[in-house]
Amino acid sequence: MRTESNDLNPKTGTKNEMRSLEIRSSEISSQDRNYLELLQTAETVAKSKAAILIQGERGSGKKTLARFIHSKSQRMHRALINLDCSSVNEMALFQAIEAAHSGTLLLVDVEKLAPQLQMKLFHVLQEGRFTKNNQITPVDLRIISTTQVSLSQWVKSGEFREDLFYRLNIVSLKNPALRDRIVDVSTLVQQIAEKRALSMGFSTVTIDQDVVPMLNTYRWPGNLSELRDVIEAALVKSGGASIQSKDVDIHFVPETAHAPTPIVGWKPGRTLDEIERNVILEALKYHSGNRTHTARSLGISIRTLRNKLAEYRVLGIKV
Repeated sequence: MRTESNDLNPKTGTKNEMRSLEIRSSEISSQDRNYLELLQTAETVAKSKAAILIQGERGSGKKTLARFIHSKSQRMHRALINLDCSSVNEMALFQAIEAAHSGTLLLVDVEKLAPQLQMKLFHVLQEGRFTKNNQITPVDLRIISTTQVSLSQWVKSGEFREDLFYRLNIVSLKNPALRDRIVDVSTLVQQIAEKRALSMGFSTVTIDQDVVPMLNTYRWPGNLSELRDVIEAALVKSGGASIQSKDVDIHFVPETAHAPTPIVGWKPGRTLDEIERNVILEALKYHSGNRTHTARSLGISIRTLRNKLAEYRVLGIKV
């Protein structure tokens, strides 16, 4: 079954060339019980018009799940419009809304939608229409949003509109990281290798028996996107005939390295302010000085973080 997906340029609002996406069961096939339950839930809620919020790590397959939902919906023969919210302007937003009329609008990384656009989107969803060229344009669309963050925490910190959050979060789905469905790696590797080999002009490709066990021990911080890159690189190195373990370039990092350096907790003589300061400074160091990422990881607003850092500078601490 085929459905159309129009990608809009987020800065100009113009349509890129329409591309056809084939939704196949093999695209999201799984042997993982929890993921299969997620797919069953997704297929059930797809039949309604309810807005769906898909949360998950970068590269974990949130857009693939969104396409699956659209393909199982009553709007399956209508447009699926993808809109990247990271740099979208007002014109692009309204063109996407108009293009998705009677179909589905997929808001990618919805947490990055600018505050003024959050307000405009809420009013469109609230009223089911918007004004264009002094004329009222009705809107009938299904919204699917993806996010990499805990959007409810962003609501609490004031970085995302509460009313829009409730509009988008009628149904909430958590897309698992690849490390949480490691049983699927062998199938995914074969699928990716066959697809990449075909696009690279290779007729057939085989996977050496040592490859998958090695891949199963990796944590995959980049999820499916990283797996695709690793397999494509292995195909290039192998010449396309057979992928062997020597062709697979992954860097094993101790699991503890994926988390911030452990921070010593309370001990006699240490005040709560000191503990909080150490936590914030360690988090800031872990995120290489990126204040936005630091604030998100700590569950505080960027304004709160700035105020704290200003206090530390008064104390003579360089931040």
